[in-house]
Amino acid sequence: MTQTALFFIPDISGFTEFVHNTAISHSRHIISELLEILIDSNTMDFELAEIEGDALFFYKIQENTDAEALREQIKQMYIAFHTHLKRYEYERICQCGACSSAYNLSLKFVIHFGEIDFIKIKDRVKPHGSPVIQAHRLLKNQVPLNEYALITENVSNSFGNVTIAEEAKEARENYDFGSIGYMYFPISAYKEELPYVAPIPEDIPKHKIYDVTEIVNVPVLDLYEVISNFDYRLLWNKEIDYIEYEKNKVNRAGTKHQCLVSIETVTKKAGEGQLVYGENTKDIPLMKEMSIFYILEETEKGKTKLNIEVFADFKILGFLLKPFIVKKLQKRVATNLKELILLVYSEFKIAT
Repeated sequence: MTQTALFFIPDISGFTEFVHNTAISHSRHIISELLEILIDSNTMDFELAEIEGDALFFYKIQENTDAEALREQIKQMYIAFHTHLKRYEYERICQCGACSSAYNLSLKFVIHFGEIDFIKIKDRVKPHGSPVIQAHRLLKNQVPLNEYALITENVSNSFGNVTIAEEAKEARENYDFGSIGYMYFPISAYKEELPYVAPIPEDIPKHKIYDVTEIVNVPVLDLYEVISNFDYRLLWNKEIDYIEYEKNKVNRAGTKHQCLVSIETVTKKAGEGQLVYGENTKDIPLMKEMSIFYILEETEKGKTKLNIEVFADFKILGFLLKPFIVKKLQKRVATNLKELILLVYSEFKIAT
């Protein structure tokens, strides 16, 4: 019995090629996060056939297509995608090319309809057939928009008399499989329906108890990556034996991780030309909370001025023991700084 299916491909674009290691690594993480967001926004119960680089290939076996449900699916994914990107305006701590340009990412959809067959490869069953190939070919098209939904005539013919979008325009293109007609419509107007995303407030303890400055002969972005990337933390913070965090996420304000205590990534206003990375915890005995900030600034090419500031608010008993606590913190910061410098001066290389 012949089966028909709706093929649905959301495709992310906008990242250019980055030469800096940090940007390459972080672009992978950002795309991974966004693909997860799109998968979680699957309201039409599509089957996920494949994750294809920056795109997802969904399908759903059905004979007809509900135009209103399809438009709502496009809208839900688009809003979820751009809401997540909007958080980077407030939560981004990294200044690499990927993180600082994530807001430029765009989303398009290609939707096709046709007969479906399947092939089995070991334990996996994958959609197969000419319409599957056609759907992928349609990702390369002449639509003059960055963000749009492209719906082939195979799909629109199944709508009956329902119009999916008043603003839709028709087009026809020739491919290696022949000529195909489609309609497309812009989806960027959905941005007007993005929910409000509140910025994470700066909540710095009142008392600065220590600061130290060091000139490090390492480019500012490389040093910032070593400090802010949890993958490298055990290499220079010798007080901890483990660190728990989500390895496939980019560290940003609000990110939590666990080592000896529970820690949250925070930030504060940076001066011109500065990068700031901070961490806050409320789990230190005798303290209400403590924050440590790493402030980096390029002094000349290949050299970075690193300023470390420690802020803390004490509990009542903590004030009585403040001299002892501060002395212990100074020793801890100095030791970690020494290990950090030894690490970046060694043959250590940032992973890509």
